[in-house]
Amino acid sequence: MTKKINKYQLLELICIFIITLIFNLVCSEMLHDEVWNYGFAYNIANGLIPYKDFNMVVTPLFPILGAMFMMIFGKNIIIYHIFNTIICTLLFLNIKKQTPEAYYIIYAIILFYSLSMPHYNLLCILLTYILINLEKREDKDYLIGILLGLIFISKQSIGICLCIPSLLIKDKKRIWKRIIGFLTIVSIMIAYLTYKRALYQFIDYCFLGLIDFGKENKYNHPLFFIIPIISIIYLISEYIKHKDFTILYMILIFSMAYPIFDLYHTGLPAIITLGYFLNKLKLNKMIISCSFIIFIISVFTYNIFQYNSNNFSYPNNTRTYKYRKINNDIVNNTNTITNYIENSPNKVFIIDTYAYLIKLNTNIPITKYDLLNNGNLGKAGQAKIVSEINTICKKEKCDFLLDKYAATHPKYTQYNQEIYKYIIDNYKEDGKILGLSIYKNY
Repeated sequence: MTKKINKYQLLELICIFIITLIFNLVCSEMLHDEVWNYGFAYNIANGLIPYKDFNMVVTPLFPILGAMFMMIFGKNIIIYHIFNTIICTLLFLNIKKQTPEAYYIIYAIILFYSLSMPHYNLLCILLTYILINLEKREDKDYLIGILLGLIFISKQSIGICLCIPSLLIKDKKRIWKRIIGFLTIVSIMIAYLTYKRALYQFIDYCFLGLIDFGKENKYNHPLFFIIPIISIIYLISEYIKHKDFTILYMILIFSMAYPIFDLYHTGLPAIITLGYFLNKLKLNKMIISCSFIIFIISVFTYNIFQYNSNNFSYPNNTRTYKYRKINNDIVNNTNTITNYIENSPNKVFIIDTYAYLIKLNTNIPITKYDLLNNGNLGKAGQAKIVSEINTICKKEKCDFLLDKYAATHPKYTQYNQEIYKYIIDNYKEDGKILGLSIYKNY
């Protein structure tokens, strides 16, 4: 029988929910990934079709869930963060189940390194914790298959890797039960995409284009290789000792890191390993609880000083991100470019990583021209984009806002260099707005 949550545990969950929501909205700075993930959900909530009307390179569960939540409760950044905080609170609950000796340490690390920001990988970690818990119970093969399907439609590469342990089971009937559960979920996704006439585009962005994504988006800082290597060596030694089937999931979840070996993509899967390790140390719970409280007080105190230093204002004077912590310079730049777009009679392309942030602030619909990162364009996608831009600009006046420094320094940006080069070579530069050069076809 599953234990019921008593009133003290419920109070703990409410406190974690409130702390996480405030922390994510007020303390952590907004990064590009958060803007893009919010944008995906916002697009779907406004009737746009993923892969068809705008580009994504991951399977669609996380943005669809976010969109459904916003359609019910409101389409804004606070509601989106409430949706994400529910996921974080469920993650805390599962960390507590799996790591009863050190769950506050694990959750403090998640908050401190901003690993709790809205992201499909966070949902994958939650589902992996649930998967590990289900593996410890009998006769749950259909459910495990369904869960593997949900992970696959959250992020395809992780879902495929986490299916591998199921193929090692000797009982073929159990394997088939898991396959049926998995295919049930995947079939629902395929039916949805077929109904929306976006199946081909989905395959193009999420599978065919991943070769380019792997080639062009490699972040190889040695420190972030060390995290998964040490973790995997430790987990392999533990698996040899204990033959614990669930350790295989802990190893394979590091597939999340490829090809972007940064703090987020290596740190998030490492928390499961760290929890497993700390759980064996039998730490003093009182010391852990007091440390967590001190950590929370320290972080909030630090942020009060940050706001007083005039680098940040809360709330700020943007439309879409009013109640989200953003640097004042970004706020001013966003509003300036927003005014330019709204006052221009021409078609404006923002060839910059801030395109989503600016377009969402203007309430102008997002298109596939607003996220031109390497690997986000499908197979040979840059040629298609260039051709389509050329066709559009033969019919109407076009303005392009782009960062010339990023265009000549590939390591500075994820944006596609061929698209930068096409615009610079084929259109004329005519002025600047802030740090962005303006190129025109007239």
